[in-house]
Amino acid sequence: MKKSVLIAVVLGFATMSMLAQMPGDRGEASLEMAGGKVVIDYGRPSLGGRDIKAMIQPGMEWRMGSNAATTLSTDVDLKFGDKSVSKGKYVLKAKFIDEGKWNLLVVKDKSTVAEVPLTVGNSSTSAEKLTITLEKKGSGAMFLLSWGNMTLSTPFQKA
Repeated sequence: MKKSVLIAVVLGFATMSMLAQMPGDRGEASLEMAGGKVVIDYGRPSLGGRDIKAMIQPGMEWRMGSNAATTLSTDVDLKFGDKSVSKGKYVLKAKFIDEGKWNLLVVKDKSTVAEVPLTVGNSSTSAEKLTITLEKKGSGAMFLLSWGNMTLSTPFQKA
């Protein structure tokens, strides 16, 4: 009897430990572009009643997700405005500059490769979970992040 209880306790702790180490909800946005694919992998935190504006102060960088870093993998060279991003794998962050002003940071090996202005908007519907989408737009594409009523977006194209 004691052995059965001990086994149950050990299995319970092992299960809890494994669940604690499992990655949270992940999302993936992908888009085929001429000659390759662009993929963003990101964590999808829930808003849970939190105030986005209260969570970050001007000058702070935000990793745009939860758990593992938000990553951009591209098989093609990209251009965000006048900023070039060579094919490869990058970490994406956002930097809150001031009210209504955000920049997208494209980072490789802890160095910022490109800093791109984001268009800040407000959605009439609230996204409980952070969502990133990539959409074709004209000859290029659009990066769009939605969380709560906030949207951050920027166009990009194949370089």
